[in-house]
Amino acid sequence: MIKIVIQLLTLHFCVSIFGCQAYTNMDTYLTELHEDGKLNGNVLVTKKKKIIFEKSFGYTDGSKTTKLNKDYRFNIGSIYKEFPAVAIMQLKEKDLIDLEDSVSKYLSDLPEWSRKVSIKNLLQYTSGLPKIGWTEYFANGINITESHILDEIKHIKNLEFEPGSDYLYSNSNPILLIKIIEQVTGSNFYDYVQNALFEPLKLNGSVFKNQYPYIDRSLMAIPFDTDFKEDNYKIAVESLLLSSTARDMAIWFEQLAAFTIIDKAAVQLLSEWAKVGSNIQAPLGFGEWINDRFIEHTHHGSSGNYECIVRRFKENDITIAILTNQKHGNVYEISDTLYKIVKQNP
Repeated sequence: MIKIVIQLLTLHFCVSIFGCQAYTNMDTYLTELHEDGKLNGNVLVTKKKKIIFEKSFGYTDGSKTTKLNKDYRFNIGSIYKEFPAVAIMQLKEKDLIDLEDSVSKYLSDLPEWSRKVSIKNLLQYTSGLPKIGWTEYFANGINITESHILDEIKHIKNLEFEPGSDYLYSNSNPILLIKIIEQVTGSNFYDYVQNALFEPLKLNGSVFKNQYPYIDRSLMAIPFDTDFKEDNYKIAVESLLLSSTARDMAIWFEQLAAFTIIDKAAVQLLSEWAKVGSNIQAPLGFGEWINDRFIEHTHHGSSGNYECIVRRFKENDITIAILTNQKHGNVYEISDTLYKIVKQNP
């Protein structure tokens, strides 16, 4: 009897304090989160490439006057890094570049260190390039442009470490990949992505915005904090302002896993972590392979009060996209719960 009482008390404590009850319905779970003020955004779940759940929760901006719908776009944060990485692999498949090529082969206006840094170093964040000085820019109210960042990179005298010997996650790496893509193709990166990726995959809701705060706010979810105060930083770096819909992100992850955008070997390479350092991300964020089988692709993105996660579980044929414009640091936990619910309801 005492044992039963203890078990019941433990269960009550678990449910009421930690919220670890087993949910069986996605709508019930997500609505509860929204009503508790822990979810403002769009959620999409597919199984066997078919949408089994799609719903918007909350508001488009801090004024709380307009509700979100499925067509709203969200900044996807670090997930943008997949696009220059995939574009690089497309160029490799066409034998237009080699991953062991030095950066200096394509970008001749960089310092001497560019002779030691390879394209693969940029992909895997093992270049030794330091982090960009965002704090100083924001503190001084500077409207950050790509020119600011490129100028900062050009004035780097010494790398943080010898290329390939350590790991440092920095936006300098994908930005240089973008410049290499432009040099090789003779095309603006954003035009290249539009023609080679967005249009073939019908990613009709994905756009590169040219600045934040946005001049055109139509169909843009605006980021705001828990007091509904909108983010007020300034930035005009298009690559960092890639905005997309939950549907487009699901398509992107599904097509990557189907090896239709780039081949299997390329996806596998972009799933690889560097063999050095800690807290490591691959170019695709997190990619799990068992032998020759692609098991999972997960990528988390965050920018200001935007936070999102997209996950593709290939063997179960399940995709989850959660895009939010009010950060609560809980999207990974939410995606885990949704995955469990879908698996429990075949």
